[in-house]
Amino acid sequence: MKVQYSKSFVKTISRLSGKQLGSVREVIAEVKNAKRIDDITDCKRLIGYNSVYCIRIGGMRAFFILVIEDTVCFQYLVSRGQAYSKKIETELKRLDS
Repeated sequence: MKVQYSKSFVKTISRLSGKQLGSVREVIAEVKNAKRIDDITDCKRLIGYNSVYCIRIGGMRAFFILVIEDTVCFQYLVSRGQAYSKKIETELKRLDS
């Protein structure tokens, strides 16, 4: 799959180090090598959305949008506690349209 990144996602990754950064890199590599969404580990489509998915990476959640069949755009990388906040939910609904 082709992968794109939002500014927010890149900014969050730049703050990571050590094991967390390694885990995120592994997930991104897995997404790039996947032929379909079903091939990605710990990936679930969010209920109530058409093309928004979430990947569990330890205590963090990576949200991405399936733009075209073979292109994903990572939007957010946030801690589990922030993952389902009103702000993130509102922004994902706006992007899903």
